[in-house]
Amino acid sequence: MKNPKAILIALGALALIGFGFFFVRGPKPIIEIKGEPLWTSSSDYGEFLTPMILNTQVAGVLATLVIIFVCWRATRNMKLIPSGLQNAIEGVTEFLYNTSIQMAGEKNGRRFFAVAATLFVFIWINNWLALTPIYNSFGKVVPVDSHHFHEEAHILTEQGGISWIFPFKLGGDAPLVEFEVDMHEVDEIDAQIRQANLDKAPREEVLALKEEREEALHHAQELAIDAAMPGAANLDLSEEYAVCGEEPEVSVTVIEECKREINIEHSEEARLQLEADGKQVAVIYPYFRSFNTDLNSPLSLAFISVVFIEFWGITALGFFKYGSKFIRNPITDPIGAFVGFLEIIAEFARLISFTFRLFGNMLAGEILLLVMTFLMPFLVALPFYGLEVFVGAIQGFVFFSLTVAFGALAVASHDHEDHGDEHDLGEHDVPGDQQTAPAH
Repeated sequence: MKNPKAILIALGALALIGFGFFFVRGPKPIIEIKGEPLWTSSSDYGEFLTPMILNTQVAGVLATLVIIFVCWRATRNMKLIPSGLQNAIEGVTEFLYNTSIQMAGEKNGRRFFAVAATLFVFIWINNWLALTPIYNSFGKVVPVDSHHFHEEAHILTEQGGISWIFPFKLGGDAPLVEFEVDMHEVDEIDAQIRQANLDKAPREEVLALKEEREEALHHAQELAIDAAMPGAANLDLSEEYAVCGEEPEVSVTVIEECKREINIEHSEEARLQLEADGKQVAVIYPYFRSFNTDLNSPLSLAFISVVFIEFWGITALGFFKYGSKFIRNPITDPIGAFVGFLEIIAEFARLISFTFRLFGNMLAGEILLLVMTFLMPFLVALPFYGLEVFVGAIQGFVFFSLTVAFGALAVASHDHEDHGDEHDLGEHDVPGDQQTAPAH
């Protein structure tokens, strides 16, 4: 054998992968697109106005504290010849500063740098912290009911309100429970609401139908949970099920409905059995989840970037001159008016571009890591972690670059008469503040 050490390492890795695949498996991950609430106000002001604290918000606060701590450690004993953490911070800062200058010129680059660099660092640190073991690993246990309903849940052992999402129990995991909601009654009420809107019925009648729909939905979800309880508690109801097929030529649908009714009748017995075993059907809301996997988070960062871009444009060119890029007289300048309309659309498109680029990449990465860790807990997920380290930094840099690039476009003059003015050309129209060399 030429290299026995390499062969032993390869065999050990294969054994570890096989052991993880067959014996050590976490439960199937439950993917939730929106951030999960860790605390909700007791006062109900509606779905969108009730105060709550999401796990993505907690992660954002943690990232902020980490950034403050690292900067404090790097700058508390500043040296003329930097080393260690100070050297790393200065290297990143210098790289971002030079990039900003190259993209927008000396004057505008210095102006854009602080905001764009802050966004980069915040996104970058959030993305990398999401790869640490404390994220998506443990959280708050929330029993499933009609108000905290989820299509899937796990059978979890009570642990004082805290549970590990991937407990890695030898030879088993937290079994998954799926709920089937009968939506027939809800669909009928939806049809009544649509007809009432077409008939222009009084507002009170439509609101009453919507309240009826909510009650019907909660009732359907409660029945779905009740129907799943006997299976979650492993109750043996085979004798009760026997009556469902006694009559000849009974359809499969009728038999399934009969079994569902029997399950609902024994739901309380199943709950008592689960409680006696110290278990419950619940979902886990992680205490820490990647800040950028909640759509509201990238949207808030995109809003900050776009607001500053508009601010830079207005302060550089003046309110009316900057506004002339969007609003032109359609009678005297129909082409300019149409172009201005396209410019308005482009401004709103930036919000979408900023938001969904960051949100889509980060959410896809999180789902990829969760699924790979579920399929093969050891070693196989490591290459994907390396990929996410790269993507996390790149997404922050893309946000930085677009902020600077859009800022440079915002401060550029769009008036035809300004193109002959050397002063305006140097400050606005050429992002790099470079004059065209004279012909020889």
